[in-house]
Amino acid sequence: MPAFARRLFAVLLFSAASAAAHAASSECVAEIEAARADIARAQDVQRTREMANDLQLNHALCQGRLDLLDARFALADEFEACRRDGVAFPEKTVRAMTDASDELTDLKAAWIRTCGPQMKD
Repeated sequence: MPAFARRLFAVLLFSAASAAAHAASSECVAEIEAARADIARAQDVQRTREMANDLQLNHALCQGRLDLLDARFALADEFEACRRDGVAFPEKTVRAMTDASDELTDLKAAWIRTCGPQMKD
């Protein structure tokens, strides 16, 4: 293969790899943002259900809280995986996700204290 053809092939291969990495990066950011929006909507629904029940927790409401907590843990894991892969996020997203990750353990402990007795029934 002539030198020019090898260089051209290398440039095309590098361009394709860069485009694929950029697409994967954009996809990761879009997935995280969409998941954050989905969780926010689900939290609004959960709050509405709790208000409709006069803030009296029961098994179903506690399960809803647990499902939301699990979704937030999964989102934090996905966010960190994307960051390890070198994906750059907007500063606002980084701040929100970092704050959320810091409070998840406390939220899990609060769920256990609040909903633990409800889940035993």
